[in-house]
Amino acid sequence: MRAIRERLPDSEIRVMALTTAFNAARAAGEKPLGFRDFTMLPGGKRALAYGERLLAVTSSGHPSVTREESLAYLGFNFLEWVERDGEEAAWALWEQEGRNAFLPVSFFRAVLRHLLVDVVITTNSPRSEQAAIEAAVELGIPCLTMVDLFSLQGDPFLRRAVQADCLTVLCEATRGNLIAAGIDAKKIFVTGNPAFDSLVTDEAASLGAAWRAQRGWRGQNIVLWAGHLEAAQSLPAELAGSGLGDELQRQLVEWVEARPSACLVVRYHPNEWRAFTPPPLHPRIHWSQPECEPLLPLLMAADQVVVQITTVGVQAHFAGKRIINIGYSPYVRSTGIDYSLFGMSERADNPAMLTTLLDRGLAGGTPVSRANFAKHDRAAQAIASHVYALARKRNTR
Repeated sequence: MRAIRERLPDSEIRVMALTTAFNAARAAGEKPLGFRDFTMLPGGKRALAYGERLLAVTSSGHPSVTREESLAYLGFNFLEWVERDGEEAAWALWEQEGRNAFLPVSFFRAVLRHLLVDVVITTNSPRSEQAAIEAAVELGIPCLTMVDLFSLQGDPFLRRAVQADCLTVLCEATRGNLIAAGIDAKKIFVTGNPAFDSLVTDEAASLGAAWRAQRGWRGQNIVLWAGHLEAAQSLPAELAGSGLGDELQRQLVEWVEARPSACLVVRYHPNEWRAFTPPPLHPRIHWSQPECEPLLPLLMAADQVVVQITTVGVQAHFAGKRIINIGYSPYVRSTGIDYSLFGMSERADNPAMLTTLLDRGLAGGTPVSRANFAKHDRAAQAIASHVYALARKRNTR
């Protein structure tokens, strides 16, 4: 946001943030909006009534989400189905697909009109953010999507019928994947990912050093395990859900306990960490709770980073860390998102290989070269320039 404000100093930026992003936006000094801030719009009372019924049969989705936000989010999305297909069909769709089928285009059409929006900016996340893009395109409002990673073949993003006027991407490989999927090359720009800008600063390095010192881990080899849940129907079944993470965590704990110069940080996805069991208390093992501490100091303190397909792996790559990706992860096998194929990591194809690679890192193994990626340390400024161009386009209509 800072880069956009610098590029467009007279603009008013309204941030709509959902789930964990809401608290992150607030911590960054923003005043984020949620679905609950628009219950005064037409249909708001009906939406809240549906929200009450839905919340009685489901969870809020995340413990940091307020009841008020859950009521509005569930209700407005469900109301969209009711108005499109009728109430009976809406309940049938809920039973079949749940919130995975949410796409509140009508809601965002009303929000954009209410806020008198001139430019819409989103990531490539599905549901709400895609709905905002579709509403913007329908209303003729210029819009931009920031594509975070690679958009490999099979990525649902490539199949979306409606795309933003401008797409900013991580690297040339991502741009090529979008073009191959039939997206107009003229609207795709390689900017890097602004989430990675902070990784190449002296301040980031200082945060890592300070975190090491605070833990008393100076001179130790720190392994960061940044994991997430596997799909519930994954095969083999013992790796489904938290299975892979639990087993891998057990292996890492044993590895650290047997090596006095090694330390371990265990950190799971911010929306999923409560599904995992904390490791045993140990002076060289740290259980990171995403709601209580940011990722950046931990990442910068680490020497080796173990991942499945989480974005943390890409962040670690840009930060110059040694990465080991779990090649036997069901997600890696099913999606093809294998960081070793991009020259970013070394792949462990089984638990024994993971131990071998960790020992190699403990002995001084170096990170994989970053030669396959353009270095972007001003992605935020690059994206802000595209936002500026879209704003000018809007104002000259």
